[in-house]
Amino acid sequence: MKQNFLPDEQQLRHDLGIPDDAKQILIFSESSHWDPNWLFTAEEYFQRFVRHNLDQAIEELLREPRRIYSIECIFFLRRYWDRYPEQQENIRKLINNGRLRLSGSGVTTADTLLPDTEAILRDFLIGQEWLRANGMEQEPKLAYFTDSFGCTPNLPSLLNAAGFDRTAITRIDGMYFMGCDLELSKHFPRPGSSAERLLEQERSLDFVWRDQNDAQVLCHWNAFTYGQGDLLSFAGVSRVYLARLAVSLRTDRHIARRVKKYVSQLAPYSRTSYMLCPIGFDFVEPIPDIIALLDRYNKNHYPTTGIWVLNAGLDDYLALIEHYQDKLPVLGLDPNPYWTGFYTARPVLKQRCRNLTNDLLLAEKLSFLPENLGTDKTVSQKLEDPWWQAVVSNHHDFITGTSPDKVVEEEQIPWLMQADKSVNVVIDRLISALPVSDVTEKPSKSLTWNRKNNKIQIKTALYDIELDEDVGGAIVKLRSQDTQTPLLTDISNDLVTYCDSGGLWRMGLEFPGGIWKESMRAGNRSIPIQIQEHDRDLEIISSVELNGETIQRRIWFNNDSPLIHFRIEGKAAEGYSVTVRFATGISSSNLQMDTPGGIVARPPQKIYDPTFWPLHHFVHLQDDNTGRGIAVLQSMPGAISYRSDGQLELIAMRNATREKVFGVIGIPGNPASGHEQESYAYEFALLMTQNGDWQDNKIHLMAKDSPWNNSKNIALHTLTDSVITCDHPDVRITVIKSASRGAGIIVRLYTPIVPTLPVLLTTPHFKVKTAFLCDARERDLKVLELENNRVRVTMPGTIATIRLLQN
Repeated sequence: MKQNFLPDEQQLRHDLGIPDDAKQILIFSESSHWDPNWLFTAEEYFQRFVRHNLDQAIEELLREPRRIYSIECIFFLRRYWDRYPEQQENIRKLINNGRLRLSGSGVTTADTLLPDTEAILRDFLIGQEWLRANGMEQEPKLAYFTDSFGCTPNLPSLLNAAGFDRTAITRIDGMYFMGCDLELSKHFPRPGSSAERLLEQERSLDFVWRDQNDAQVLCHWNAFTYGQGDLLSFAGVSRVYLARLAVSLRTDRHIARRVKKYVSQLAPYSRTSYMLCPIGFDFVEPIPDIIALLDRYNKNHYPTTGIWVLNAGLDDYLALIEHYQDKLPVLGLDPNPYWTGFYTARPVLKQRCRNLTNDLLLAEKLSFLPENLGTDKTVSQKLEDPWWQAVVSNHHDFITGTSPDKVVEEEQIPWLMQADKSVNVVIDRLISALPVSDVTEKPSKSLTWNRKNNKIQIKTALYDIELDEDVGGAIVKLRSQDTQTPLLTDISNDLVTYCDSGGLWRMGLEFPGGIWKESMRAGNRSIPIQIQEHDRDLEIISSVELNGETIQRRIWFNNDSPLIHFRIEGKAAEGYSVTVRFATGISSSNLQMDTPGGIVARPPQKIYDPTFWPLHHFVHLQDDNTGRGIAVLQSMPGAISYRSDGQLELIAMRNATREKVFGVIGIPGNPASGHEQESYAYEFALLMTQNGDWQDNKIHLMAKDSPWNNSKNIALHTLTDSVITCDHPDVRITVIKSASRGAGIIVRLYTPIVPTLPVLLTTPHFKVKTAFLCDARERDLKVLELENNRVRVTMPGTIATIRLLQN
């Protein structure tokens, strides 16, 4: 019976060779997941696997013109391109005719929970520009996050800002993943998880993902892993390089049985006639002559099964699904927590990643100050290599800290150090003529304090504080100076260590047989407190030995500031995690937090007990009854848990080496082990609020500059804030750079609250001739209105990219 299709769908079906009467279509999208440097260095991976993978893929594509093979990211493609110039023309042609398909424009398949938002957006731009510079014209609409361990719930906002309208993900909270979960699959999906919602409530692997900013993308979830079809023509367990237990089996009977199995898995969760079976676990090679195998199946079995099989791209699949969006669920998804240990594994590495991005953004802005007029193009060229390293560090096995010691110490950290050294050479040259010393701190009144017995009492304009040496130097009282309302209800700023049998990916509390057990508390002993006065500020210092490691705590009070700053220095003992605990007395139904792309409200508990959430820059808790609240602000990736009794814990440092069940059995899917060698300084600030949410209290605008920061850097950031200004207080200018694509200056705006009215950009140092709204890949979208050298911008979402052309 002839079916009716929309014209675009009909054309795509014909292009893919799908018969008009086919009612069940199984699409095999083939790729290979290439981690830049996970268990091996980049060069080891390239020589052992990637070079041969690409050789075979190109050979197969040249032999069979109907075949499609996909590449997830640019990192290894660039290395292959540089090493084998004789293949460049083949690659260019295959990419330009859509046979070698890109499932994203990124240099990496990034983690989207820990990197700075700009680092993620720049990843998409840098990869796209490398393609364009080398004559490759694909500009993907798809961004595929094959193996990331959860994603920001505001991924639609991030992707829309970069010009993507479709995505696919694999690892989401509550799903079963063979080799990673040493439990029976019947225990999954976890109750209350995203996997449960998609599998048991919506019964759909395809959905429209709409975040709270109303940004949306068409999304597919690989519920049966991103290598579901790897054994299509093999018998065995796995083709993954870590456990290759498979032999070739290409018989008609075997292929038919595989197809039947895949359809039985996928059909119950498809709301359309199309099903996707991904091929492409880590470093698997292309399946030889896959088109011939599928042709044989269609010839021999399609007439009786009614199932048509083909090889196509993931983007082809989503283009077909797109015509049925009205049948798909529309969801606001928070696919976390998947794993939580990686939020804080290897904190020194994470700090280097964030610092490198911050330095790069500072260098770009400095080049546009009047004193550095005309240096922007030169600076942009000098920053190309450091930016490449910065975006490589976004990878879901780099900034996450989930590579073994050898790779981290021999490759990842040296890459970051070299890149940061190059950036700082540029910064030093740019600041040589700047009036940095003109920036001075605002005057502040002195606070008062006294010591009586073992207690220290401090009074600021806002707070009344008491610390007690007898309970480990902890805060035992924090009240509002005006109302004397208790703001903390018990011992707080207490250091607690946990015996943690988790590792780089997971905490011990996340898997059966794991250990997460309180070991020691600073509050159980007497600890002397030192007091240092700094002009009008007060610094409290104490040290404690926990599990054989000395950890120092510092607290910084300023009379007029509502922020109380904390610094914890040292490292956790091997096999332990260290938290800092506060008794807030707050009863809140959710945590309001920022994530890359916007704000999200999260429940106190989901799947794990306790549940640690990724802390990007801030979190705010507001009591459901009294309205009183507390906010935590920090500049580096972190993790936070909150219990319904008001207990708040922040991960200060971790040194959990490898995930082991009962402390003995390693989990195959988490094979890397790591050890913290360096001391780390964990810094955060607390803000007490009397009423209102994060927006009412302007928490997103609070200065996160630490009193222990380099004052010179603070002054430089103050100077660069004058280059271009915005009239809306909630809209920040995060980027000022030379255009990578086209002419002019690129300005990026970010706001957690999308204004209803246009905002105005002012450029005091130059005249604007024309302005365009672009996406983050710097493709012009529309002309913007100019008014007295001010650019009028209606924010399209939380992120806007503007191109300015000068007179």
